[in-house]
Amino acid sequence: MSDSVLLVTDQIDVGGKRSHVDILKAGLEAIGWRAPLVDWASLSWAERAVAAGPYRILHAFSPGGGYPWLLPVATRFLARAIRERLAREPTELVHVQEVFTYRAARAGAGGRPIVLTIHGPMAPELAMASNLALDHPAVERLRALEREAYLGADHVISVDRPHAEYVRSFGRAGDVPVIPNFVDTRRYHPDVPPGPIPADVAAWIAGRPLVLIPRRLVPKNGIATAVRMARVLLDRGVRAAVVVAGDGPQRSELEALAREQATAPVLRFLGEVPQAAIPGWIRRADVVLVPSSPVKGVEEATSIAALEAQACGRPVVASAIGGLVEIVADGRTGVLVPPDEPARLADAVLALLADPARAAALGGAAARFVAAGHSHLEGARRYAAEYARAGGRDATPYDKVASPGRS
Repeated sequence: MSDSVLLVTDQIDVGGKRSHVDILKAGLEAIGWRAPLVDWASLSWAERAVAAGPYRILHAFSPGGGYPWLLPVATRFLARAIRERLAREPTELVHVQEVFTYRAARAGAGGRPIVLTIHGPMAPELAMASNLALDHPAVERLRALEREAYLGADHVISVDRPHAEYVRSFGRAGDVPVIPNFVDTRRYHPDVPPGPIPADVAAWIAGRPLVLIPRRLVPKNGIATAVRMARVLLDRGVRAAVVVAGDGPQRSELEALAREQATAPVLRFLGEVPQAAIPGWIRRADVVLVPSSPVKGVEEATSIAALEAQACGRPVVASAIGGLVEIVADGRTGVLVPPDEPARLADAVLALLADPARAAALGGAAARFVAAGHSHLEGARRYAAEYARAGGRDATPYDKVASPGRS
């Protein structure tokens, strides 16, 4: 069972966390590890329906009200899936990506060490997504689940320093090592050819500079600020093409804001774009925006979207919050601006569009930064070192040694 780990996540939809799991799995397998996966798709159709159906109905009536049903039911099903997978493919330890799946892993891991990666604060994220107060009973229920996982897991890893401090705020003793996110540099690199653009979108862009926002439409991703930035560009007489590549629960709200701001001449929502097409879109962009916004204590981690753009050698303009400040060195590998300030965002974009040489230099430095320290292979090696610690083998935690990619 040497060099083997069972990866567990409840996510199968497109998103940063799922991307992290897929990239980690690819990296681990490339360095010789076995890394089988249990996810929501590992359950039968009937199990998913029994778990998620009542949850969605209850949540529709009362945001967060479906968790008392979902947690015990899904935990039982996922624990069974974990036990069955381990019986077929025994591994040294189990690595979960959510406090939600921690309980299932504890029940199904057969005493194996459990590693937990924190990608974001679950209770505040519910408050953000459902517009609930931070002391709402549903939010408090998830906070209790977080405490159970952070204190009970054998090893906890964070994707950035603010989230490591969040874990410690629950009373976690000892190290919470930080392993920033990483990207599959086989797919994201400066030599990716620009991808094809649908004819109607190409006609709309019509040779204008392309400002790309490859983000899901959720409040913390700050797309509302980008919409208001598009209005600023119009008011300044700039006819750039601002393209939002992504979908999500905030889409109707954001499209309404765009209509209110009358941004149609410069702003377009593409909806969901296949993951395979994202590298080509990034390579076409003159600037990539990651305009994240702090919402109810939720801040962007080491954004995979930002790292993907950097890996492709494109200049990134990002908000100076959370884990973004750990991967974007202002003026060296990108540009940082205060969050929620459309005019400052527009200033940064216009400065890069006006100075292609500087934009190219930032993009080149960013690509080297990612290749050196944030590739799927480097991420897998860092996780392998933490797995060794979790399993009782001697290893130095990643955040106690120098990182070749750290800015």
